[in-house]
Amino acid sequence: MGHALKLLAVDDDAPSAELIVRVAERCGYDAFATSDSRGVINLVAALRPDVMAVDISMPHVDAIELFRMLAEAKYPGDIIIVSGQDEQTLSMVQRAAELMGLRRPHVHQKPLDFAHLRETLTKRLAKAG
Repeated sequence: MGHALKLLAVDDDAPSAELIVRVAERCGYDAFATSDSRGVINLVAALRPDVMAVDISMPHVDAIELFRMLAEAKYPGDIIIVSGQDEQTLSMVQRAAELMGLRRPHVHQKPLDFAHLRETLTKRLAKAG
């Protein structure tokens, strides 16, 4: 099986990011959190996460901008959009990510449903294994 999959949680609210990290760790991931949205791209280059959980309502960097940078960096992994936004905004962001050549993001609305999150992460593990 080799090494554990890596997850990077990006959320300007550190406790939210930590929660995702804890769920991911329980699912067997090596998980990391950052609340510095501006440093994300460097972190992605360094960590090479298999999955990124991204809160799309952050100051400084808008989600589309972040996805554009990820697409330019040819990020090959999965993206989970975590957000309290409405469905319409979320599907627009999903679509934008797809058009840029990223893998269609999973969407998880806040407040997070941890069972649903575990299920998404576990499916990704099954695919990798």
